[in-house]
Amino acid sequence: MDYKALISNRKSVRDFKGTPIREELLVELETFSTSCKKLVSNIGVEVKLFDNVRDKVSEKLQDIAGYKGNMIGAPNYIFILSEVADNYIENAGYIGESIVLKATELDIDSCWITFEDSYKILSKLEIDSDKEIVAIIALGYESVNSKKKVVNQTKTGESYSLSDMEIIDNDTSTRLGVEEIVYIDEWGKNIDAETLAERALLDAFNYARMAPSTLNRQPWRFIVDGGKVILAVRNDEYTNTYESKIDAGIVMLFFELIVRTTLFDTSWTLEKTDKKYSIPTDYKYIGYCNI
Repeated sequence: MDYKALISNRKSVRDFKGTPIREELLVELETFSTSCKKLVSNIGVEVKLFDNVRDKVSEKLQDIAGYKGNMIGAPNYIFILSEVADNYIENAGYIGESIVLKATELDIDSCWITFEDSYKILSKLEIDSDKEIVAIIALGYESVNSKKKVVNQTKTGESYSLSDMEIIDNDTSTRLGVEEIVYIDEWGKNIDAETLAERALLDAFNYARMAPSTLNRQPWRFIVDGGKVILAVRNDEYTNTYESKIDAGIVMLFFELIVRTTLFDTSWTLEKTDKKYSIPTDYKYIGYCNI
């Protein structure tokens, strides 16, 4: 797959047509979903594909999934189920976004669906499993082809403030620059794009900054420490633990894919290092990647 193109063209869709996805595309996507690389290889995961017409997913999940219980209707849905283990939510973010990129390659639009109670969803859809629902992704085709998006949205309690919202072209103009999200050696010590380019890391960080995140908060920060890249993710009142961990899994995928494309095979290690890096208390250390 051309990951640079897929990351650039990936978008989240909220309004889907009723047009069904062709069966051969669903088979290809399902095959990929059940065999794609995991962030944590030893976590047990199941992927289930549902048809909205046959399984009435949007009807059954109304009031228990989607923002404020407003379930997004789409032709199909993928559910990721996982055993509960260390880093299982980050793992779901990594796998789920891999599926989104594969869907993008197949010209299928997608959207992550928010939810709170795995048990209710398992019950409503009559899924018999000892695993927990960790991700729901809607699949289909956008009803109106638009390159516009909302930015500067802020969350207060359970509602969004519209006071500072604006509609802009769907590009990366509102995203933080690479030099704003990457430090060298320790927290707060900025690194310039030229140095990153010399180390052949500029592309990886440039595409990592395009990772989707809850409320477009762009909560990730990196520290380049010799042959390691350290990841930390911000914790704040605008997201819950689940959202923060999903965001971490997605940005790890983006960074890893580009390193693997431009340099060599690598993977993330979700363990502590001996160094503290002066990471502030409102950020959580996630792990490191060897480069």
